[in-house]
Amino acid sequence: MVFFRFYTTFLYIYLGMARKSYKSYLLPNNFKDMEEFILGNKPLMVEQVLNSIDHALNKNLKFVEVFQFANSDFVAVISKEKFKENLDNIYNYYITQEMYELCPKVKKLEKKLEKASVK
Repeated sequence: MVFFRFYTTFLYIYLGMARKSYKSYLLPNNFKDMEEFILGNKPLMVEQVLNSIDHALNKNLKFVEVFQFANSDFVAVISKEKFKENLDNIYNYYITQEMYELCPKVKKLEKKLEKASVK
């Protein structure tokens, strides 16, 4: 589950999928706008969670910032303890949406997480 953490600094915004360096994803801070955004962009948001977990594993982070809220100091963060749960949810989402071609990426991250847990 994603939880919220307060930050006093504003981070750079990135709204694309492909990137050279990791950036959190900007979400609207208005509930109605956010709801519409999520419904229209769920696959992109799921991909952002996967990229965030991958980044955290590569950098050996205990948590990773995934989303920011426009005009706000609040961010959504996933702790390392919740990576597996999020990966399971994403895998199930891909299966229910019949997006089978994306399932190997989730399995690859699960293996990377298992390796990181052994260290």
